[in-house]
Amino acid sequence: MAMNWLPLTEYSSKYKVSISTLRRRIKAEDIKFQFRDGRYLIFDQPDIEQQHRPSQTMSPSPKKPATPFSGMAVTEMTLQKPKDEPILTAANRLLTELKRAYAQILQEKEEQILNLKEEVSDLKTLVRVLEAENLKLSQRK
Repeated sequence: MAMNWLPLTEYSSKYKVSISTLRRRIKAEDIKFQFRDGRYLIFDQPDIEQQHRPSQTMSPSPKKPATPFSGMAVTEMTLQKPKDEPILTAANRLLTELKRAYAQILQEKEEQILNLKEEVSDLKTLVRVLEAENLKLSQRK
């Protein structure tokens, strides 16, 4: 039997369960899940009818205490670590590239601001000269 793992959104749509409920169940380890490539995947059990609304039943289901990770989850996450390293390397490379691009844009904007300040100063000087000239012309009349 092939194992079907669904992302949270697909599982949520298929079984009409909110994503926050699924996250709570993952945290409480009430459902079978994996953490792969930065995403949670939930095991899809098509032949087993899953009870998604326990509040609508008569008997409450016993909850096991919440622990950070079960042995299975730790093993799966440990196995995923080597796969994540190239992703992290690529992400770091992209982050460095973005920082460089933003630094360049920031430098260009600072130069543009300096040029605009010089232009404003020149225009203020021109206004003073023209106002003085206007005053002289109006006094001659």
